[in-house]
Parts: sequence; structure tokens; C-alpha cells
Amino acid sequence: MNNLPFKKFRKQLDERRYSGPEGTEEFNKLSPKLRKAINDVYNAINNTKGSIVSKIESIINKVAKKHGVKETDIEDYFDNELIK
Repeated sequence: MNNLPFKKFRKQLDERRYSGPEGTEEFNKLSPKLRKAINDVYNAINNTKGSIVSKIESIINKVAKKHGVKETDIEDYFDNELIK
């Protein structure tokens, strides 16, 4: 798996914080369970003080465990969102 898009996402996190991806094509393809997880990732990002680049992996890990989804599914979503 090529991690370049996910790394690009991590790099851009400090530059761009917003409420979430609702309405995007990739977001609409997700299961309701994964949509809730993605929204929680965005909420955690918005509530994190300072640089979140070093914290993104732990945010994804915690959200994945909370919602019972795979970390790779969350990362794949962000990869697909960045590619389009």
C-alpha cells in the first residue's frame, strides 16, 4: 500500500481544520458505522490543541476501537478523499 496520500493528509492537518466531510462522494459511500467514526476523527482533530500531526495516529486508533472499525478503513477513507 502506498502511504504517500495518508502522509500528505497528516501534513495538511495543521493547515486545514473544518467540521467534516458530509456530502462528499467518498463519505457517502461509507457505512453508517464508519461515517460516525470519521466524524469523531474530525471532532477530535478540531478539539486538539497545538500540532496534531504527531497525535493523528493515536486519534485514529482510539476512534477505531471506540466504533469497532479497522484503522486501515479510516486511513483508506482519507487516502481516497485526498486522491479525488
